[in-house]
Amino acid sequence: MRNFTKLSLYVTLLCGAVPALAQTDITSAPGVLTVQYANSNAAENYPKLIDNNVNTKYYIARTAIWIQFEGARSTTVNQYTITSANDFAARDPKDWNLQASDDGRTWTTLDTRTGQTFTARFQTKTYSFTNTTPYLYYRLNITANNGADAIQFSEWELTGTIGGPAAAPTGLTATLQPGYKASLSWSDNATNETGYRIESSQDAMTFVLRGTVGANVTSYTDSSLSTGTNFIYRVRAVNATGVSVADTSDVITTPVVPPGTDITNFADAVVTDQYNTTGVEGLAKVVDNNAYSKYLAWAPVTWIRYQLQGGAVATSYSITSANDAVERDPKNWVFQGSNNGNTWTDLQVQTNQLFTTRFKKRIYVVPNTTSYKYYRLNITANNGAGITQLAELEIFGAGAGAVDTAAPAAPTGFTTQAVSSNQIILNWQDNAATETSYRLERTTDTLNWDDAFVLPASTSRYFSLDLSPLTTYYYRVRAENANGVSAWASGSNTTLTDAVPAQWQEHWAGHTELLSRVYSNSSVNIWFDDAVSRSATWMNQDFTNVWEYVKQNYGSFSDPKLNMIFHSKSGYSGGHPSVVFDADHDYKNSGDLGGSWDTREGWNLHASIHEVGHIVEGGSKGIHNSPSFPIWGDSKWAEIFIYDVMKRLGWEGDAQQAYNDFVVKEETFPKPGTHWFRDWFYPIYDRADSSAALNRYFELLAQYFPQHNGEYTRDLNLGEFIHFWSGAAQFSLEAQADTAFGWSKDVEMQFKQAQIDFPFTYPQPLSINTAAVAPVKERSVLSIWPNPASNTLNLSLPADNKVYTVEVYSIAGVRRLSQRVKGNYNNLNISSLPDGVYIVTVRDNKQVIRKEKILVNNTSR
Repeated sequence: MRNFTKLSLYVTLLCGAVPALAQTDITSAPGVLTVQYANSNAAENYPKLIDNNVNTKYYIARTAIWIQFEGARSTTVNQYTITSANDFAARDPKDWNLQASDDGRTWTTLDTRTGQTFTARFQTKTYSFTNTTPYLYYRLNITANNGADAIQFSEWELTGTIGGPAAAPTGLTATLQPGYKASLSWSDNATNETGYRIESSQDAMTFVLRGTVGANVTSYTDSSLSTGTNFIYRVRAVNATGVSVADTSDVITTPVVPPGTDITNFADAVVTDQYNTTGVEGLAKVVDNNAYSKYLAWAPVTWIRYQLQGGAVATSYSITSANDAVERDPKNWVFQGSNNGNTWTDLQVQTNQLFTTRFKKRIYVVPNTTSYKYYRLNITANNGAGITQLAELEIFGAGAGAVDTAAPAAPTGFTTQAVSSNQIILNWQDNAATETSYRLERTTDTLNWDDAFVLPASTSRYFSLDLSPLTTYYYRVRAENANGVSAWASGSNTTLTDAVPAQWQEHWAGHTELLSRVYSNSSVNIWFDDAVSRSATWMNQDFTNVWEYVKQNYGSFSDPKLNMIFHSKSGYSGGHPSVVFDADHDYKNSGDLGGSWDTREGWNLHASIHEVGHIVEGGSKGIHNSPSFPIWGDSKWAEIFIYDVMKRLGWEGDAQQAYNDFVVKEETFPKPGTHWFRDWFYPIYDRADSSAALNRYFELLAQYFPQHNGEYTRDLNLGEFIHFWSGAAQFSLEAQADTAFGWSKDVEMQFKQAQIDFPFTYPQPLSINTAAVAPVKERSVLSIWPNPASNTLNLSLPADNKVYTVEVYSIAGVRRLSQRVKGNYNNLNISSLPDGVYIVTVRDNKQVIRKEKILVNNTSR
């Protein structure tokens, strides 16, 4: 099933305290493991590398990878082990180096190995080296394996001593101050520190150094923060043996400020750089108002200068990161002003800046009231590469420049490519820097241009979908802004026939069979290889019904037909999808599976509908890619999709079986013990408007999530995922996300940033006050069971002579039941509750002594 790439995932290890300076297994101490590529199959994903079990493994279909461990405090590592996995010696690591870092950005190589082999399965090899320096981060860079197309191994263990001051700071608070500053304070608990190290993060995962202070200092001010951004801080005590465990603040959010006039768009502005960079990634790209082009300087430092003939007062500026290679992003810079181009005034100095995603715009406010004729961004360091890049530099303020009153430049190089009976792909050259949109028009007679599409600025590609077969379409496209419109660029093409051939030659990813069409109607084409029994016909009507329902709930997907491909030949197993954007499957919505297809039951039905679910996520609303895939994998989305399809088609027995199968499934992502269907998807489906909510999720993505030229440009993070599903459900899912995934500071930061970046809203849940909590002794003997519960909920209460109030709230905070009970043992009738997730609270007088989430399962499915 589809193997989308999953980047930079993490798992936090919560282990007991390790004595300082004890020689120990560092990877079993508290810390965070990350990898370059994650496996969507949790059974062979990277957490298996440090589970102290050689019978599990990390497998990834790559030949070069890195894995990284960040300790909770500094460690001095001088030995590590690698254990081979259960099979295929060709997948064993062969060449690698071990690197260390104190900030996760600047790396020192500690050990290098080449030509390594493992002579047995589950073999542990130990590698020792000399190192006396404590580090926070260790990274294993595997540059080659022993010849296979994948890397696997079962265990990775770092050994050394844990250092740093014994006592960590506590009570860290961060308070937002006027002028985009954060005021920090903490308690000094150490007696052997030489100072304190202050770090900040925009995602609670990647932290950068903001400053250091001396011993016994307990405060710090961080200045010149970017606008509309979440920040979280951590502070560590420092001495010669390294750094202590960090104390972490709550999240603070800087306000969003309208940037004002972009003075770099003045027609008489002259832009230059240190190297007179020209070409397709030259200086002109930094001022073309297109985040999807970039300026690239072939040096680790550079400067970009604007000359404004009439002068201007700059009050803010923005930098947008480019499409790739985070190590090329600017890290340190000085924003300067001048009135002669020689003598410069430093208006703002920035160090250790980080762009957490590609195409990320960060805006910085400058406390400036002076008019300058020259402004310069002087980049003094990037994140480690030999070249530097950024997508856009904009300066905002007020000045006397010449306003560009010209219409935008016209597109050129317009081409059309007919790829199917219902799709023509259009491409053109975006020559404009001042357009606000593109207008695309279409006709079949060259006279009546009725079909008009308004496309975002910087568009240069369009998938013209939902066309009729064997029809000639004429197109014209132009750039537009408030000043006028450009000339049209025109073209035409004719769609292909929709006649279904008797055979289809596979040409994708090792599939080379000549398929035979065994069934066709207006909704589906069914294809078999030679080994599938022609008596298997159950899929004909089933997938007609499935595809008709999909189009009814989710949209057309351009092609009116679904292609289901079934293999029984040896070597074909599992499945994969394709959508109308994929050339390798001839631009057809297809589900391709291997197995034995005689019976309509179990895996046969689930796996087939599963692939249709991938088509929905990968091509919904006419946009290519699935930004959700790295979160729900392969695929928890498919489970609620399968259940919904079966319910809507009236397949009650199949739906019941699907429910029974999915409600007990437990996963290790995004944390061990996650019940996706039980705790996330089914409660949303049950409490919201079921099928409509599922579709609304994709509608919101299409409306808000970053896309360019018909494709999503990046993946969602978990906080964004929760925000978009909250919009789909039409109520906040914070509490439900806590139940399903856990609510950590990184998720909170992502969720809050998503609410800033994608400003759709929904009601917040009712807050249940748990501030007053009874003593632990009483809480320890209180029990609520079973969970899941049907009809009756049992309660074991602390005291037999007290009256308690038991209340049941919906996950959105609406009280559904309330009952006063007395005695050690009681039960609560919950048969009136619809199935779903609820919060049960037990109160002793006004104090909440227990709050617990339960799943109610009252009805038969």
